Amino acid sequence: MGDIAIRVEGIGKEYRIGKKERYKTLRDTLTSTFAGPFQKAGKLLRGEGLDAAEKGEMIWALKDISFKVRRGEAIGVIGGNGAGKSTFLKILSRITEPTTGFADIYGRVGSLLEVGTGFHPELTGRENIYLNGRCCS
Repeated sequence: MGDIAIRVEGIGKEYRIGKKERYKTLRDTLTSTFAGPFQKAGKLLRGEGLDAAEKGEMIWALKDISFKVRRGEAIGVIGGNGAGKSTFLKILSRITEPTTGFADIYGRVGSLLEVGTGFHPELTGRENIYLNGRCCS
């Protein structure tokens, strides 16, 4: 294992969409317990149905990602909008915890996730990375 820099096994991250959790008082709990079923029944009778925000739908941002990176190798994470690139990098940087799986990183990690923030347009990409990453070295 001495030549492995990053080992990722079965990483997955699940998020709840909609249904924002907030601090609830006793009054809020009692009101929603007694009035909630009547409000939902009224919506169903009017043909409105329940949308994803009311159901508290769960989605997978990442599911079953596994790979190894040896020391000295470089990798790139590419994909369309909503593909889970930032979520994956946040897991590797230990900003957020995965729902399933694990990631072992042997060495130091400095994250530059917000790529557009603070980058100088007159510098090259390499110079911007050195400029923004100097705090971590």
